[in-house]
Amino acid sequence: MEKRKTQAERRAETRQQVLDSACHLFGKNGYNNTSLEEIASNCGLTTRPVYHYFGNKLALFQAVNDVMVSRILDIQHQPRSGDKTSRFMAIWEAFLNLCDDPGFRQVVLIDSPTILGRERWKNSPVTARAESLLLNHQQGSDGLFRQKLLSRMAIAAMAEAALMIAEAEDIQQAKQEAREVVNLAINLL
Repeated sequence: MEKRKTQAERRAETRQQVLDSACHLFGKNGYNNTSLEEIASNCGLTTRPVYHYFGNKLALFQAVNDVMVSRILDIQHQPRSGDKTSRFMAIWEAFLNLCDDPGFRQVVLIDSPTILGRERWKNSPVTARAESLLLNHQQGSDGLFRQKLLSRMAIAAMAEAALMIAEAEDIQQAKQEAREVVNLAINLL
């Protein structure tokens, strides 16, 4: 006989169903073309659980964005060998591979900057990790400021490259171009 699920397990399962449905539909149709009714219907629910677990569409989108961004963090935490530049380029390459996923591109690269704001990226764990890989931690405030400025500029440029990849007609060609340009830029740091 199958063990009966607890109320907490059923709630967690329902919340996850809503989140999975939202990931799929926001990724497929975009934020503006997805309604909470569609998300609820897609997982066989009414909108009541959507509002109960997430409050509103924006909060649900933030949760979806967090799921997608966690994929970047997973890449960043994988052990890598070599110097900081080669580790950074390996992470950049893995990030480019995430850009193959249309849902990832739609949520993280196209909708997120507009819906959640670009400021969110500045303070994100993704940016902090990338910055730590780019910084040489030179002694003295002048050297550290310069390195921090250069790393922020590189991160901003790579975010723009990712957006261009998301909008490109030929994703693979765009990734190759971005790979080459970022490699040149990182070597200048």
